[in-house]
Amino acid sequence: MKLRLLAAVLILILPTGCAPVRKAVTDIRQRSAQEEKLSLAVELIARGRTDNAAVLLDAIIIEKPVRGVTDEALFRLALLRLPSEPRTGDIAKATKLLDQLQRDYPDSPWAHQALPLSDFIAEIPARIEAAGELRRQLKTLRDLNLSLTRENKELRLNLEKLKTLDLELERKLKP
Repeated sequence: MKLRLLAAVLILILPTGCAPVRKAVTDIRQRSAQEEKLSLAVELIARGRTDNAAVLLDAIIIEKPVRGVTDEALFRLALLRLPSEPRTGDIAKATKLLDQLQRDYPDSPWAHQALPLSDFIAEIPARIEAAGELRRQLKTLRDLNLSLTRENKELRLNLEKLKTLDLELERKLKP
């Protein structure tokens, strides 16, 4: 009975051959290659070569996901995609990457760091709109101030003219 069970197990295992081992080796090589790319990208960022780093980070994200590597690549690429001037830049790319990070790797430390950043980025359009509204109000108030200053100056001139006319009238009435 034991011999038959052993034979059955061998018959089932032998056709699979070394496939599980090959898959494990392939996964290890892929992880190592992606870790190498990530390390190089971090080094390029430190040197200020962010465009080259972004290319490497994009390549990592496109490849088969590797936990601990792809999530960090998503976070770093999102930071690189943040525009220096939000009014002229496109924050949608960074937002999309941060959302992907939080969706695909919710337990990652990078996802936890991305959460407050995502919240801050989400508030940017409202803050830009509020700043624009404040600028419009400031312009309106400056225009109103200028108008009132002119009117005030005009009233002072008219008051001086009235004083002068009043003095002349008094002189004429006195014999």
